[in-house]
Amino acid sequence: MVSLHEVEDIMVSELNVSKEEVKIYILLLNKGKMSKTEIVYEIGLDIQVLEKAVTGLIEKGTCIEIYGKYEALNPRFAITNMYKMMCYTNNLEVKRNKTVDQLATLLEKPYEDARTK
Repeated sequence: MVSLHEVEDIMVSELNVSKEEVKIYILLLNKGKMSKTEIVYEIGLDIQVLEKAVTGLIEKGTCIEIYGKYEALNPRFAITNMYKMMCYTNNLEVKRNKTVDQLATLLEKPYEDARTK
């Protein structure tokens, strides 16, 4: 079973996303809607790195932007979208991946907790 402290490394290796994309997605997952300024303040990224990472997350179908605020999509959808994009990009067959399923399940609780505060 995937543990919470392994999430970032697993997302980078299994889903072929950047560490910055993972950090932003996890931040949005845990905190809810945030502006670019709030994200920069929380994780200390350069604004250009942030722009590239947020664009990548939106393109992968993992977060949305509404009125200048970014929000993570439900991990069930977001993690699946990341996995499918990785498969399409690398010409791999999209098939069930146990690690990806466990990752999505693990991240659902923090996602729900952030939306019921």
